[in-house]
Amino acid sequence: MNPLGRASLRSVGRTTAWDLTHDTGVQGDVGHPQGLSRWGDDWLVTTVHTDRRVGEVLVVSGDGAVIDRIDVTDGDRFHPGGLHVDAVDATGCWIAVAEYRPRSTTRVIRLGRDLTVTTAFVFDDHLGALCPLSDGTLFAVSWASRRWYRLDTSGRILDQRTTSTRWVDLQDIGCVQGTQVVATGVGELATPSGPVQLGGLQVIDVDEMRVVHDAPVAACMPSGRAATYNGVHLDLATDDEVLLHCIVDDTTAVIATWKPLSSYPTS
Repeated sequence: MNPLGRASLRSVGRTTAWDLTHDTGVQGDVGHPQGLSRWGDDWLVTTVHTDRRVGEVLVVSGDGAVIDRIDVTDGDRFHPGGLHVDAVDATGCWIAVAEYRPRSTTRVIRLGRDLTVTTAFVFDDHLGALCPLSDGTLFAVSWASRRWYRLDTSGRILDQRTTSTRWVDLQDIGCVQGTQVVATGVGELATPSGPVQLGGLQVIDVDEMRVVHDAPVAACMPSGRAATYNGVHLDLATDDEVLLHCIVDDTTAVIATWKPLSSYPTS
């Protein structure tokens, strides 16, 4: 069985109902959150303040207090993206800080456990989300996830692919096991009554550069935004449990947790 081929994740589909089990208000201005990942007992949140052209990484405690703010702005590069902290690598995490436009440039940084920032490399594209894999390589997606990249830690392209899927734009990488990742995002559909957001997740096998499972996620914040609009952290605690942690609303935000209820067959 593939590392992420668990019954719990494979059962998530179009008919899955989601139960909001917990939410914690984040204290202070969180800007426009982009990524969410566990950071020990706390949360790591990437965010952009578009009005000030400032990118930040926030350390948020379990009770919602912002206990650290790290400015990662680099001139025109002020958009830190989706991320996943590798629990095996105790030295820190990788974060992509890009210009706020497609087909631009990205500064990839290392955030140490002591919150020091070092530049790893500069990449010639907008990277909207990035995560480390167990073999020491990196997986990244471009603006709206149109292009997928596998990189070494100096930024050299080892593999790349133009994605064949267009129904959801990947925003964050919420779970990594081996060389499979679970990425989440949102698509927007134009309807006669106005735009409709559609959240979704994709399990991607990075070795094969293909989607091995995908599904809509019909979970929404009280504000009406799709839960997977931006920052998501996914826990696969057991073979029969999926927990979806999200931070989506701007300025005044909550970190909310959903679990899937039973699904029924579509045919």
